[in-house]
Amino acid sequence: MTDGVVVLDKPAGITSFQAVERVGRILRRRKCGHAGTLDPMATGVLLVCAGKATKIAGYLMAQEKEYEAFLRFGVSTDTGDCTGKEVESRPGAFAPEKEAASAIAALVGTREQVPPAFSAVKVSGTRSYVLARRGEAVPLKPRVVTVAEARLLSWSPEGFGVFLRCTKGFYVRSLPGELGRALGVPMTVSALRRRRSGPFRIEESVTLDALAEEGSRGEAHLRLVPIEKALAGFPQWEIPADAVAAVRHGGSPSPWLAGRDPGTSPGVVLLTHAGEGPVALVELVGAGQWKILRGI
Repeated sequence: MTDGVVVLDKPAGITSFQAVERVGRILRRRKCGHAGTLDPMATGVLLVCAGKATKIAGYLMAQEKEYEAFLRFGVSTDTGDCTGKEVESRPGAFAPEKEAASAIAALVGTREQVPPAFSAVKVSGTRSYVLARRGEAVPLKPRVVTVAEARLLSWSPEGFGVFLRCTKGFYVRSLPGELGRALGVPMTVSALRRRRSGPFRIEESVTLDALAEEGSRGEAHLRLVPIEKALAGFPQWEIPADAVAAVRHGGSPSPWLAGRDPGTSPGVVLLTHAGEGPVALVELVGAGQWKILRGI
């Protein structure tokens, strides 16, 4: 199998793009991408899509994520994390444990969040971090995000650990500013680890070193999670060969899906065919009418 998803435990010190490049070299696959950026200082679950799996990256990226982060008291930076330029320093400043726990609990819910200036969000076609590095003003629009769970993991006068379960688009590096204002203490993210992305957890991930070792034995491909399994949360329907031919040529799958109900799903279904594997992602757009979202 050459198409699928590698659940990588990204190390600190490299970009997500660099991690994808290394995985691609190990797998000997030119066509690779990732489903959700991790900052260079961050570690944890990075989903690397190889071959045809690059076509489902956006659907994997849209799923819920879990993080563990440590925020250090007494200093704030322009990036929101320990790699940035110091903006404010108040040695010895801290927030009491109960106040920190209360501020963290208040994060739960749906609201607007402004991404940090040093982020990959595009502003008139340019990545915002490029503008920020030039010292230019970065007019970023707020995004609607949801935090399903937020709790204090640890606390000391130096800082605190926090667990977050949230939607796509939530920036942990925005927390120092938000919590810092609430608690009246400058702070910055000093460590960040993604524990889960969609159905994939850190416990099933592989490090780059381990993957390279498996690659030297010709076994790295065994780490590829099939597209069907990666999209296990979506309804998956088998279609006949004549439907496959029609869909491959851009025809509507509606005649073959008459009467089928996607249930409580958002209406997106993965079509498959024995011997062909995944064929396409389709969406219910009206009574009995289906639209091809993505051929695979």
